[in-house]
Amino acid sequence: MNTNARALSIAVPGRGIASLALGLPLIAVLAYWPTTAALWNYWTTSWGGDQGLLVVCISAWLFYRSRYALGAAPVRPALWAAPLLLLASIASVVFWRAGIQDLQLLLLPVLMLLAILTAFGTSLARVALVPIGFLYFAMPAWSVLAVPLQHLTVKVVATVAPVLGLPATVSGTLISFPTGATFVVTRECGGAVFLVQGLAVATLIGELEGASLRRRVLLLGLVTALALVANWLRVLALIYIGYTTQMRHVILTRDHVLFGWVLFALVLVAFAWAVTNRAAPPEGVRRPAAAATQSRWLPGYVTALIGLAVIPLLASVLSLTHDAPGDFRLPTGHAGWQGPTKLSDGVWQPVFVGQHDQWHVLYADAAGRNVEAFAIGYPMQEQGRELVNEGNLLLGHGGLRAVTAALITAGSQRYIEETIVDERGQRSVVWYQYDIGGRAFVIPISSQLWYGVRSLSGTPYSALFAFRADCAPSCSQAREILTDFARSMGSEFLRAAGPGAPS
Repeated sequence: MNTNARALSIAVPGRGIASLALGLPLIAVLAYWPTTAALWNYWTTSWGGDQGLLVVCISAWLFYRSRYALGAAPVRPALWAAPLLLLASIASVVFWRAGIQDLQLLLLPVLMLLAILTAFGTSLARVALVPIGFLYFAMPAWSVLAVPLQHLTVKVVATVAPVLGLPATVSGTLISFPTGATFVVTRECGGAVFLVQGLAVATLIGELEGASLRRRVLLLGLVTALALVANWLRVLALIYIGYTTQMRHVILTRDHVLFGWVLFALVLVAFAWAVTNRAAPPEGVRRPAAAATQSRWLPGYVTALIGLAVIPLLASVLSLTHDAPGDFRLPTGHAGWQGPTKLSDGVWQPVFVGQHDQWHVLYADAAGRNVEAFAIGYPMQEQGRELVNEGNLLLGHGGLRAVTAALITAGSQRYIEETIVDERGQRSVVWYQYDIGGRAFVIPISSQLWYGVRSLSGTPYSALFAFRADCAPSCSQAREILTDFARSMGSEFLRAAGPGAPS
């Protein structure tokens, strides 16, 4: 063996390899600090994430518990995984800059596992899979199950209630009785939190047993069924109690949440007792010997460190050198259109989160046709201050509501079209599009992803342009007005927020 090869073939005790492996998740926590901070905020401020810190503690304990298996596993760095680690790192930074927080958070365990895979190979990654994967039970992405489980619960109640002699009438998520008693099946009534916690317990039992894949799948399937059935029984019991006591029982007025948790805890304890009440194996689990590992682990470990840290570090450096985007000014009317004329009132008042720029103006042509325009601008986007956010309401709180929606094309531009109606029944047509640094989008998630990519090399100005015309005398005529306006002025709005925007 030559000198260079000998330098890369360092004998490290098994416990040393375990320590190095345990260190990679900690490095990921520090390197992707915006993700860590977002998770901490979710765990400490959100009702749905209040079990997050417990999950993290269990995950850390499982990882520490696996230290002997990590130390005994053969080390064969998987350098082929380095490009995957780099791609995941880039995606994480893009999702962070784009404000797509759920996807950003979901990538953190992936980055940890890919780093271990790159540094030490498949054997160690397999040992670390469950301890790191357990973190997913602390993620907010589980909220996507809330609405489907809510609707499933309503369907179950609508089917079972008549069998129990309950004269329930179901309308949407409302369950009504002839006595006037009414129940609302909320998103929390779907039992998503119960399901996630049940899956976490089943996963933990399977890991502690060192169970086969088949048994782990059976445990997950069984606890899923039990969690769903227990939640349906909870909702049916509350409805039955409310119906028979005229909504006066203390469980309904004060302790219905506690009732649900007690019921689920009993089911979960029974599940854990039943699946673990088996004869102990004839021999105890032996602690693997922490043998010295003589392998070329150093190149893989260095590659993993670079793959973890280089992209977030580069993004942080670039963010310090980015120039602020230029000021934004609405385009001056031309091609028969005059304006903009500032408006300060009206029922159309969009609501957007975070610090942003906002303009409400009117354009008119010689024939007296009017187009009301709103421009919402963000010089910089970040979490809680972004163009696409659940808290943003283009129609505002003024009583406007959309009755139809479609994608349309006017000239070279595409828009989202909504036919809206106000509280007096008067209709109008709204066209709008998202603009990221002069590039138009009609799919919100695409605009945010593009912003994330663009923000790696600069800070593009982000805007939403919305144009409205009254359906007077008809919505067809309103569309003709908007078509003429978009063909004459649409590209001017894009240039106002593009690289050549005035400053």
